[in-house]
Amino acid sequence: MESLTQLLDACTYPEKLQLVEYAKIKNPSGGKKLMLMKLFVHHPGLSDSEYSQKIYKKPECPAYFQLKKRVKDEFEELFILLKPVCTKRETQLHIECSELLLKSQLILARGIRSEGAKLLERGLKMAVKHSFHDLVLTIYSTAIRFELCEVLNNNDLPELEIVIKSHLQLLIKKNYHKSDDQTQSKNQHLKTMIRKLNYSRNSLSRLNDIKKSIKHHEYENALFLVTEAESECNYATEAKTRDELLLAKMSILLAKREFPELLEECIDLGDTSKYSQENKLNHSMKHWYALFNLNKIAEAHQLLRKYIMKIAPDQNPKWAYMEAYIYFKQRALTPALKQIHACQKDLKGVHSYYLGSKMLELMILFDQNDQDWLEYKIENFRKLISRDKFKSNSRITNAFQLFSKLQKSLYKPKTIDLSQDLLLLNLQSEKADLKWSPDSFELIRYDTWISSILIKHNT
Repeated sequence: MESLTQLLDACTYPEKLQLVEYAKIKNPSGGKKLMLMKLFVHHPGLSDSEYSQKIYKKPECPAYFQLKKRVKDEFEELFILLKPVCTKRETQLHIECSELLLKSQLILARGIRSEGAKLLERGLKMAVKHSFHDLVLTIYSTAIRFELCEVLNNNDLPELEIVIKSHLQLLIKKNYHKSDDQTQSKNQHLKTMIRKLNYSRNSLSRLNDIKKSIKHHEYENALFLVTEAESECNYATEAKTRDELLLAKMSILLAKREFPELLEECIDLGDTSKYSQENKLNHSMKHWYALFNLNKIAEAHQLLRKYIMKIAPDQNPKWAYMEAYIYFKQRALTPALKQIHACQKDLKGVHSYYLGSKMLELMILFDQNDQDWLEYKIENFRKLISRDKFKSNSRITNAFQLFSKLQKSLYKPKTIDLSQDLLLLNLQSEKADLKWSPDSFELIRYDTWISSILIKHNT
């Protein structure tokens, strides 16, 4: 195996000894692999028969060549720990920058976000300083993979596209000279990559069409597109594309409020360990909405506590909001009120959820029949909405007006009939911008809850 000899010949004797010392950490002292590594370093130039004789006491042992391959693999693995001295300064700097990227990836893979981000940032500065455009693309990919939007994010894509395209144009002008020989490239790896890129481009276009149909509430068309795409899937289809199609299908089922079918899809999927963090969260949220709307509250609570909260701890205020709704559904009104008060301040940055928390607070006070607090909170919320009328969600403003009327009807239940109120009928019919979305802040429909209160008062 000449490549192994060439590998070791490229090292100085102290470097070879260093490789053996590294190998001692990984391998047992009496192991055959370490023995052969030492022989290659201390007794170079012997024939394979001689090495085989020393290890196996046989000159032509078949196991020797498998051992030699494992030794070569290990030397290559350890080789990156040596610092090469390059004649070209640019090559040396490129290696150093690549090392920074590798270090950041290894640290990020262990979950050490802050230190990994610092190393990646250093790598980006170095790549920009020395015009290593190829590495900038790797840095972006790493930032996206580990969700480090502070280093590079999707907003930087237009400029990144200019950088990469300009870099390729310069490479072509500098290195590619079209000859009379029209023979196409024989590089099958590049041809395979082009096929994959073309497939990915087509898949992305189809996924965008599906998302657009969902956005415009064209669910049947979206489902048709998903079914069509799934029928074309095979083992060669990228796993990521298959995952995206399945998540798109779940989004359609959720939007159509087909919760039993959605739950079945979530359960059938099984293991999501290979999903990205974003898709893990996406899937588990779909699962949670299905459980919550099917009144499987204990299971929904367990999923929220044991899984969702751990995937995205940065969204804890939202998870606390969802947990308050769980307590409310369980009729644990005091814990629900405490929970909503605890997370309200942190929800101010998510406007719809902040207003939603105020609405849930009123619903709890209604159920507790705490009329003094209810009157005070309704008046405060009226002032908040009047200041925020251009930002407030239409379902919130309509439902709040009904809440106000409902609060007054508590004093005169015989004179105020809300069952045929136009505001309630509009919420129920979901006309125009009053459409209810099960994955919004309104986890329990306001019109459904109001109707239940009215039924209770009339019995």
